[in-house]
Amino acid sequence: MTHTFPPLVELSALRKRVLVFAPHPDDEVLGVGGTLALHASRGDQVRVVIVTDGAAGAPEPPRADIARTREAWRADIARTREAESRAAAAELGLSDVRFLGLADGALGADAGLCAKLAAELLEFAPEAVYLPSPFEYHADHRALSAAAASVVAESGASEALFYGVNVPLPGGMLVDITAVRAKKRAALERFTSQRAVLDFVPRAEAADRARALNCELPGVEALEGFARCRARDARAVHARLAATSESLESSAPTFERSAPAVARSAVTAVMTAFNKKAPVLENLRALHAQTVPFARVVVVDNCSSDGTVEAIEAEFPDVTLVRMPHSAYGACETFNIGFSTATTPLVAILDDDVVLPPNWVEKMTARLAREPETTAIVSCEVEEPGMPAGYLEQEHLKRERYMSTFRGCASLARLDALRRAGYYDARLFIYGNERDLTCRLLNLGFRVLQYPEVRALHKTPFGIKMGKRSLYYHARNAWMSMLKYAPAGDLARLPWLVFTRVILRGDKTERAGNVSDATGTIGIGRSLRETPGAWWVVVKAAFGVLANVPYCWKHRQPCHAPDFELPLK
Repeated sequence: MTHTFPPLVELSALRKRVLVFAPHPDDEVLGVGGTLALHASRGDQVRVVIVTDGAAGAPEPPRADIARTREAWRADIARTREAESRAAAAELGLSDVRFLGLADGALGADAGLCAKLAAELLEFAPEAVYLPSPFEYHADHRALSAAAASVVAESGASEALFYGVNVPLPGGMLVDITAVRAKKRAALERFTSQRAVLDFVPRAEAADRARALNCELPGVEALEGFARCRARDARAVHARLAATSESLESSAPTFERSAPAVARSAVTAVMTAFNKKAPVLENLRALHAQTVPFARVVVVDNCSSDGTVEAIEAEFPDVTLVRMPHSAYGACETFNIGFSTATTPLVAILDDDVVLPPNWVEKMTARLAREPETTAIVSCEVEEPGMPAGYLEQEHLKRERYMSTFRGCASLARLDALRRAGYYDARLFIYGNERDLTCRLLNLGFRVLQYPEVRALHKTPFGIKMGKRSLYYHARNAWMSMLKYAPAGDLARLPWLVFTRVILRGDKTERAGNVSDATGTIGIGRSLRETPGAWWVVVKAAFGVLANVPYCWKHRQPCHAPDFELPLK
């Protein structure tokens, strides 16, 4: 009777060119070691990719060891664990082991994780990929599971096989590793540093034997289990497994999960796009690699002509696409259309060229859940090309603080607060809309929190975009917003302040981190120097402001909230 246990596959059913993604040194053996030994015995091409450096896999250095820094201690641990993994691979008959060296314990915060995994898949071109399951308790395991599933779906591989390390997988398929038990044991014994903390060899063997509990086949004494699917279905299968795991989350250790938990259906991602096919696809892969999935992803395309829409439809059929009939719409209006489609309590406000880390939804929703209802937006830290070294590490930028604006490229907002504030002002068209919206939120009694613990990658270079269009809208919109919301005293001294503290401000001051919130003013001086006809652009912007004075006066609501600041720093 074979109906009492999952399918037991023959060795001949396994692919012959396989790649394994392992979160830490030893996970590749704990989860897949026996199966890898079988692959090796057949002469298959096998590559093992260890993603983190494993440097957190040992106790802190003794207090007496003061001559060595913590960094040196972690580097020693990483070297030790790499050597152990290579030795373990040799016991299994493998030699192709690669180490990405990412920070142990921080995979979920790595916005570049999907790109790094995709590069490995592109280079090796496997037929099958082994990856951790979303049932895992360890945050690194879950982050790798989500990211790997997202990129495997478009890798060209034939199948994906999810494996478990600290949580067994339900159902799926089984592989008989009885014949190679000794090899797996020998490989596990190579991890001396980890066995000094916890001797997992007998426990791993017990787990393999337990999978054979209901297997009546003669001679089958140890099994490894997998959830197997077509590679192109990896994202969908991961989502189903993650949903099942989430329904059982109450059994997970609280120290491994962000708390309080939020429903996976709480967040809609809203993005606008225009002729940025490659960045949009990279963005969407990261959105589909979240440890807590988005309920829905909405892309409002402003009539792109570079194949963006067709590429999204081909790779991400689950994405809600809103196609604008022409490209004359501004980003403010297209974002508002995206917001209006959302039905969840929370929306993620995203630029088309941003890349989120895998734990973005998990961390951002947990942080917002700890805030009162009057916190309308949580804005994460943003890293950009050209950002000076150490810019984000300055103390005043590393602190949580309430602000008078937010980063519209990667923020989480309460939808009801956005609705009450009237969304973005479509008359602004593009640029400066975040500060304008924040002023209305502040007037309604809401606040905006900067949360530097989460960092996203923004592909747009540091500072304002060079060019006439950018200079015009930045200059015009800053004045329009202040005409609407700046108190009379601030408005009276604003021209002098803009001249002395923005126009005359040097690049050195900006790059030193003295401008942290008014990012739309970073590079104004350079733009005035380098943009052809810059001063004529400023004159046109001034006329644009004058033309909108009646509109601004009609909507004037001076903001006296404590968080309000002029757009100077």
